[in-house]
Amino acid sequence: MTLPPPIDWPEAGIGPGPDIPSDRRVTRANWRMWPYSRWAFQHARELVPSRALPRAPAARTLPERPLDLSGLRFGDGEGGETDWAEFLRRSYTDALIVLHRGAIVHEYYANGMTAASPHMLFSITKSIIGLVAERLIATGRIDPDAPVGTVVPELAGGAFGPARLRHLLDMTDGAAFDENYADADAEVHRYSAAYWTPEAGLDGVLGQLPSIVRRAAEPGALFAYRTPVADVLGLALRRATGRPLAELVAEEIWTPAGCGDEAYMLLDTAGMEIAATGLNATVRDMARLALWLIETGEPLAGLIAGGDRALFAAAGQATRPNGSYRSFWWIDHGRPPAITANGVFGQRLWIDPAAGLAVARVGTHPVASNGFTDMLHREAFAAVRAALD
Repeated sequence: MTLPPPIDWPEAGIGPGPDIPSDRRVTRANWRMWPYSRWAFQHARELVPSRALPRAPAARTLPERPLDLSGLRFGDGEGGETDWAEFLRRSYTDALIVLHRGAIVHEYYANGMTAASPHMLFSITKSIIGLVAERLIATGRIDPDAPVGTVVPELAGGAFGPARLRHLLDMTDGAAFDENYADADAEVHRYSAAYWTPEAGLDGVLGQLPSIVRRAAEPGALFAYRTPVADVLGLALRRATGRPLAELVAEEIWTPAGCGDEAYMLLDTAGMEIAATGLNATVRDMARLALWLIETGEPLAGLIAGGDRALFAAAGQATRPNGSYRSFWWIDHGRPPAITANGVFGQRLWIDPAAGLAVARVGTHPVASNGFTDMLHREAFAAVRAALD
């Protein structure tokens, strides 16, 4: 596939204002498409309603110990070789931080980004909600074995009803849903109108989830990654606690981790935070989150243990060998093990706890599916690990 060269949105004249030619203006209809995404992923709240995420009272200080990574060379995932600068360009990186032993050793910004710029994280949001759930489980505030239909009665008669909350967290609930981003007719595109398209009259995710009634397997028998699963869990957390998701994220994750930059969650067409894909935050706060997980050990130990490896392998995850899935995190059971939070269009938070190493990156890749760049990122992160070992 031939991809367009990276551009910086200010230089390309992409934006929402009247001074921008009509064919270059970002709208609610095109904001997730290239090249409009180059502006939109840093300005999502100007296009979609949002709710601010309460900040930690004081942002955790991140010491800096700069290292030069320009000499790194590694495989490009396609049989060739590349270097660090080409990796940043080829992966359409907007911002990236390498954190090692508690300090920032590499920091990069492009496309108008700064250290203070929140960026759309897409499905990294799922991983944050998964951490919230694990914290609530650990303190007995939610029961992982509770049936979905009991916690969210509106879903009792649908595909999610018989699944347990733990099945949701590990994407083994068994509901059938087409998540193929490359297929314009896939269910995921129609479902996402409940996020971004008020004129569709879908009344948010709660208006859509009861219509998912087909089952692919019994709960616990099949792993399949699907976006609505995180929205079901988000509803369950709201019902079980009586709290908005933004407050739960702030209290259980953001404040303990010392995340003090500007952040917000997008709202669906019914005005509820989008659990599957709505978080916008800075890469520095992503680094703070990674450092907190490494230092506290919980719920990191449960994540590293991973999910059902046999079910994961049977799902044909070719770009993620020796892996599993747990609590909305992708687990690499190599030596040493690592965990990753992924978001479409190239969002990544990769953590190697044993090395005290993390890479937080955001970008605007023209291709939505992360499968397109999984091997490139895998090679780049392995090279960073080897250089810092």
